[in-house]
Amino acid sequence: MLLSLIPMMKQPNNKHGTIVGITGGIACGKTTVSNLLAEKGAVPINADEIGHQLLKSDSPVIGKLVDSFGVEILEDSGDVSRKKLGAIVFNDKKAREKLNAILHPLIITSSRARARELVTDNPSCVVLLDAPLLIEAGAYDAVDLIVVVTSAYETQIQRILDRSKEQNRPLSEAEAQARIDAQMPISEKVKYADIVVNNDGTYEELQKQVDALWMKLQK
Repeated sequence: MLLSLIPMMKQPNNKHGTIVGITGGIACGKTTVSNLLAEKGAVPINADEIGHQLLKSDSPVIGKLVDSFGVEILEDSGDVSRKKLGAIVFNDKKAREKLNAILHPLIITSSRARARELVTDNPSCVVLLDAPLLIEAGAYDAVDLIVVVTSAYETQIQRILDRSKEQNRPLSEAEAQARIDAQMPISEKVKYADIVVNNDGTYEELQKQVDALWMKLQK
């Protein structure tokens, strides 16, 4: 399946650059698509990286995180352990909603501000807002176009397991499933899409879709 353009695709504002929201399910390849577009000249803003910074010991919300989830989520360094926190929130919807309420306002505010600064300064700039929860957090109104990257459920599971081993934080298949099930189904995210990129094929096939996407963005 190749790049799919939704008929009601929005038109960017020509008075400033274009903000493209890149989203999709976990382990579908959002960051890979962003990286390929960045090689062509787009400027990526990774919401996950901003979120990871908010789990550091000097984070402005570290106190709220400890109050909400307990001091046991902390590593010896004072940083929040993503594995320990994940074990709590991926199996408890209320806990997950509480975490999102703490982190998302800061993530969205920071991402939006940076994106708007970039496209205002450079009318030809293409900014990529790489955000897994772009739609769930209601931040899709801050972008000109929404790209949803999709993959089959089985592919997501295997990628999550492989990634967790590479990061020396191995997960079980049940934990991988919990991470997928904690997000909005891809079938729902696609309903918000202007462009759909399918990442079930080879890397070369994905590159071809990104090439086609970049050509559309240049127009």
